Amino acid sequence: MDPPEDNDLELTSLIRSAPDHDLGNGLEPPSTPSRFSRTAYRVPRSLSRNNKVASSSSKFAVVQNFMDKTTLSNKVMVLAMLAMIVAMLVIVASDVETSIEEEAVETVVVVHHDSNAASDSSASSSYSTPIESTTSTSTEFNGFSKIIGFHEPSFENIYGANYYFKPKGVGYPLAPTGGVHPIYMIDNPTDEDGNAITPPTDYDNYELSPYTDKRLKMTPEERQKEQSYWYGKLQLIRNEYGYWKFKDPYPFKNKGKSRPVVDWASIKTNGNPLHGEISKEDFPKDSWQTDSDYITNFVGEAKALIHRVREGIYAEYGWATSSLTSEQISQRNVYLGVHIASEISGIGPDIGVAWIYQDSFDALVKKLLNAMMTNDHFFVTLGGHSAAAGHGNNFFQSYMMQFHDVMEPVFDRLGMVLVTANLAQGGMGTLQAVLAGGDIYGEKDFMVWDSSMTEKGALQDVFGRMMLLSGHRVPILFDIGGGKGFMDALRKEVGAHVGGVTSGNPHLAETESIEQAASLPHALQHLFCKGGVPTCGQTQFKYNATCWTDRVDVETPPTEQNKGYGGQAKWHPGNRAHQLIARRMTLLFLRALDEAMNIWLKATVSEGSPLDGKYWHLAEEEKKIRDALKSANATATPCGGLMTLTPRVCNTPMRGATEWTPRYRGDESSIRRLLKPSPSGYVPIMVGGETEQVYGGREARIPQQRIPIGEVDVAMIARSLPQRPRSQRRSLSTSEISAGAASVETMRSGHHRHSYISGPSSMLRNATNHRTSTLSRRLADDSGSIVPGEGWEVQNGHIGYCDGTSNAVCGRDKSSNCLMTGHNDGRGGLDGDALSGWVVFNLKDVTQGLFLARMESWWPFESNMRTEGWTAVNNGKGSRHRHLKAPPPPKPADYRVEIAVNGVIIKSMNETEFNELCIVPGYNLGICTLWDDEERARKNEKEDVEFAFRMAGGGRKAITAITHVYYA
Repeated sequence: MDPPEDNDLELTSLIRSAPDHDLGNGLEPPSTPSRFSRTAYRVPRSLSRNNKVASSSSKFAVVQNFMDKTTLSNKVMVLAMLAMIVAMLVIVASDVETSIEEEAVETVVVVHHDSNAASDSSASSSYSTPIESTTSTSTEFNGFSKIIGFHEPSFENIYGANYYFKPKGVGYPLAPTGGVHPIYMIDNPTDEDGNAITPPTDYDNYELSPYTDKRLKMTPEERQKEQSYWYGKLQLIRNEYGYWKFKDPYPFKNKGKSRPVVDWASIKTNGNPLHGEISKEDFPKDSWQTDSDYITNFVGEAKALIHRVREGIYAEYGWATSSLTSEQISQRNVYLGVHIASEISGIGPDIGVAWIYQDSFDALVKKLLNAMMTNDHFFVTLGGHSAAAGHGNNFFQSYMMQFHDVMEPVFDRLGMVLVTANLAQGGMGTLQAVLAGGDIYGEKDFMVWDSSMTEKGALQDVFGRMMLLSGHRVPILFDIGGGKGFMDALRKEVGAHVGGVTSGNPHLAETESIEQAASLPHALQHLFCKGGVPTCGQTQFKYNATCWTDRVDVETPPTEQNKGYGGQAKWHPGNRAHQLIARRMTLLFLRALDEAMNIWLKATVSEGSPLDGKYWHLAEEEKKIRDALKSANATATPCGGLMTLTPRVCNTPMRGATEWTPRYRGDESSIRRLLKPSPSGYVPIMVGGETEQVYGGREARIPQQRIPIGEVDVAMIARSLPQRPRSQRRSLSTSEISAGAASVETMRSGHHRHSYISGPSSMLRNATNHRTSTLSRRLADDSGSIVPGEGWEVQNGHIGYCDGTSNAVCGRDKSSNCLMTGHNDGRGGLDGDALSGWVVFNLKDVTQGLFLARMESWWPFESNMRTEGWTAVNNGKGSRHRHLKAPPPPKPADYRVEIAVNGVIIKSMNETEFNELCIVPGYNLGICTLWDDEERARKNEKEDVEFAFRMAGGGRKAITAITHVYYA
């Protein structure tokens, strides 16, 4: 083939070959998936659908001119492409005819959607959009219809946090809201400042290439070429793999009304209310859960989606069904399958891509059915070390984010919201976070552990127990490597559900040389090397991370950006290794979703709808696991042997907070959230750093990390949707492209017009408003001795919203030499000295009389900026202007620590006595038990408590930082 000309558009060719198998249950796939070929076609710009030409005759003149000059082989390919374009035009023509089965819908509500309101003028709001009426009776999904059903696609604008527009009633109301988690917008959506959110005009433009992002520095011609290529690639995927085309006819049969939804507030649930475990009779008539025809059609479409994503992964790794014999397909299904066994001895480390016990697999299936029946969130969370965090790679290359990239649209189509959080931290394990229960790691359905380099033995047991005990959901524990032993032990002891990825190469092609690697699928190049070939460990082949790519919203970064990339140690996996772990997890979830659909369809046929609770109710089973953990002899557990001063934490659901990041819900999980203000209203703030980020919004896609032309794009296959009607598609005009610069200043300030992300100042303000709310009763009068001091501060923390999800906007401060790294790692500390006064914690619903803290006593003398120049506690300020005594001589011998509970000092200790309250259970882990009231634990009664801590003596040399607090 001749080299492409400048004005040519390269598209990937797809070669179809029907696989000789079905989906199970007699459900045939809607299309015949296979892998991409490694051939690129040249398509003249004149044939691009975005090319502006005067008339159809001029189009044919250009084509004729091209055909006269080109070679015979290119003529054949052009004719093939013309045939494909004709087929595409037929699709476009059919898409324009919007189907409405009874009455034409003139206006429907997108977000503020009253399920009982007809789609007339009185029902419309600022989110209403007119659509043209048609007379077509076709029920084919026709692009984006503006009536959004429970299992129709949600659309996300590429510039902001996830916007999901669904009907009122989607998502259980007790699921988390706020922050920038991907949440459904219900009723009147507002940002964190209370301002109404207006959907961006192009939020539904799911055909817009992320590589035309207006923040990326590109010429109009480059954007136009990219978008044209993207359109072609989308259509090729539709033709080859199919697309999501489920459609609920209910609104069209009922004059635009949405289906009835469950009024969760009126339902009294048995067991855990957050699981939404209602009986069949509680589902209202005509709700989607009660419609067997709806369920049957939905399950069929869901299985087709699962099938095409799985086929995409097979093709991505050189095992495309279309290229295999029946025998090879059977082998591949073992090599890339999920190994399910009923006994521990039946699990092999090198069988399939993942292992899980049968009862644990059944629990995963039930969890997924539960989330689908209640249109709920599903949380996949990771705790681990630097390799798990993805150091050496950009954050979005870590396996958790790559898992999310593929599985988020799958969960969305199936009526769930997937929240994937990478909360791993470099240089650490998990203990410092898990002792806070669910307050740092957040809610979790599927809890991943990857910390074998930093945690051994009892430290692993602490992780398992704390994660099973905390939060509203009992998670499945999942091992990435090195943790199977402690998980098996917890399975045997309390019935925990566990699984993990397998080790080694699951029969994928190896790299034999640099030249041979170029012939392998991109996902396999330099991933596994044949003996003696060194490239798999060489930086230039292992990584492709970058710190910066040119953008229009930041002309010149304040600090020169690193030309290389830090953290690329030999023990850190590269981006392809991360991707393979992500695909292992994805194949497990696809297998579980497939089984869930099999169960659902079978039950629908035999038992009708809604699905009986025995298939999706979780509370009873999960309570058994928790009861077994709580009744264990804590001292006899590995956790108890490690936490020698307070072994009872090992069977106690703990809570807590931290100044480290990443953390669940941003500042809502910070220590500052718990602090009582001083009489002047002061609450410790971040000092010594910046308060504004260089730019805001979700990170732009990095062009040099895109999947090469000719390679399988599994995420695009997962997102595949019908072609938008031509009337809804727009070319990227020069004026529109130039408009990207118009919002530069807002993006620099941390906001974007398409973003649900507030700037740091508003986050802090909201957090302060939350913290300043007083307890139900005053526990220590401000005129007394226990008064919050003004000398505490937070140093070294990350600015921004650092929650470890794909929506994190974190650490883009002016001093950063790697602004686009995306990583959330931050090591903030609440520090004070003997002049800082009391730090007072407002603790709600305390039952066990426990308060522990991770403390750092090694901070440099006189490094607290807040007390610089002070000569007295609180700088001589106190309640009612009471002057406190002068500071004692700054000698370590005079150092004392005092503890108060509810206004009463219960401990006053010198340094030696205080050190006896602390243990070091692992590297960089100084955990001190500051309060242990077993009498209160025996009463087990909820009470709001003021807990206070201060240092006295030593002046500015008596400095200590608190990074984490844990209480119960």
